This record gives sequence, structure tokens and C-alpha cells, in this order.
Amino acid sequence: MSGDSGEPWTVLKLLNWTKDYFARREVDSPRLSAEVLLAHTLGCRRIELYTRFDHVPPDAQRDAFRELVRRAAEHEPVAYLTGEKEFYSLAFRVTPDVLVPRGETELLVSEAVAHLRAVCAGGRSATFWDACTGSGCVAVAVAVNVREARALATDLSPAALDVARDNARRNGVADRVRVEQADLLDLPDSCADLSPFDAITANPPYVAEGDAVAPSVRHEPRQALYAGADGLDCLRRLIAQAPARLGAGGMLAVEFGAGQTDAVRELIVAAGTLGEPRILRDHQGIERAAVTSKKA
Repeated sequence: MSGDSGEPWTVLKLLNWTKDYFARREVDSPRLSAEVLLAHTLGCRRIELYTRFDHVPPDAQRDAFRELVRRAAEHEPVAYLTGEKEFYSLAFRVTPDVLVPRGETELLVSEAVAHLRAVCAGGRSATFWDACTGSGCVAVAVAVNVREARALATDLSPAALDVARDNARRNGVADRVRVEQADLLDLPDSCADLSPFDAITANPPYVAEGDAVAPSVRHEPRQALYAGADGLDCLRRLIAQAPARLGAGGMLAVEFGAGQTDAVRELIVAAGTLGEPRILRDHQGIERAAVTSKKA
């Protein structure tokens, strides 16, 4: 933070300088990133910064903030720097062992919540499976919003599963979210009592080998990103497995990458017992998720 004019480094001055610096370095959401990092450094909520614009943080906090700004400018994800990310209005612990939860993945939560609430409106409980769960953000968010539902959250990574278990505890749903190791939809024997499932969600790896990704994404776990030459290796297997895991009328919602819509639609139709999918767009207007159901 150079170019000191002799004026004190107030919260407002720190935010403005950092926002401009992040914009030059092409950091995502420069103002939001600056606010998140400064609130983390000061140990306050982000909204509280707006009542502290004239506050001058002590040197130790400024030094700590400067280091976080340096790392963020090198495109290290802000969520990894703070260890936390908001998703579906809930707080999740995040480490470099899991993907950073993103807004587009909230599409899966909204679809699962609507479907499971309809199931539970008939007076029965419901079960759902979130495969490739990572931080557990989808499974936990759905469980928080559908109290009658029991969840299975699975991943191949033991480190990711530790994060998912912690997030289930933090959000008060550990008693209804089982976290187990599994490869896609290979059902663990210990969870057979949950089958068949009323809904399955998945945000699997879908980046093609060799495809360029944003600088910040390069810090995220490779096994959670890449899926073969066309990016469809995991989706291909998962969609083929889904009919055997779903009950009649059960919903499947999967996230996929830009440009993969036609291939995903073909995979769903080829499964035979899944209906024509609805394609959902994210907040940028990009086709991002497919939702289908098992035929009765």
C-alpha cells in the first residue's frame, strides 16, 4: 500500500485503495474481495465496516491485511485466505482441499429443496444424495431448508469429507447428513437404508483436460475440476448410474460446463428411464445445470 499522502489509513481509504489495486490485478469482485478480507482481518462482519469508515486499524492489523491483499492479488482464492465462504445464506468452512462454493451451484439447492418439499408435503420423509460433495455445501444447504429430509453426502477425497462433516456440524444438520466416501454413485453398503433416493444432486468435475481455467481456479483441487479429454467422464458415468439409485419420480440435478448442454442432454436421454431435461441458466445467462426425473 504505497503512495501514502500522509493521511491516515482509515478503513475507507484501505477499501478504496485495495478495490482499485484488485481491479488492476483482475481479481474477481474487487470491492467485495477487499471488504471480505478487511472484515476478516478486523474480526468484524462485513456490514460493520460501513460504520467504521473513519477507524484507523493498528499497524499489526494493517500488516496482516497487506499480506492477505498480496496473496489475493496473486489470485489465491479469497475464501481460502479467510477459511470461509457464504453459500445459500449459510457460512461454510473452506480449505484448499475443496472447491470454493459458487453462486451457480445454488441452482442445485433450489431445485432439490423445491422437489423434496413437494415430496414431504405428502406426509412422509425424504432422502437425497449429493455426490461429489466437496465442502458439503449443497447437502447441508438442502438439509437446512428441508427438515424432513435425510441426506447422503459423498466424495472420493478423505480431506474433503472432513470439511463436509465439519460444515454439517456447524450448520446443525450432522444428525441428518451422512458423510461417506464413495466414487460417484457407488452406494456404500452402510447407506443402503436410504435407497431409493427422492433426489440426487451433483457438481462433478467437468473441465476438459488442457482447457484453460481462471487464475484463481488453478489453486483449487485438480481432481475436483478435470474429467477427461471432453470433460464428460464423470457426468457420463453418473448419469448412467442415476436411474438405479432413484425412486419413481425421483429428481436428478447436475451441474455442467459452458458448451456441454447438448452432450449432457444426450446422456440423459440415452439413460432410457430419465425424462427430457430442463436446462437452467446461471446468473450470467450461461446454461449451467440440467434437471430431470425418473419416469414412473
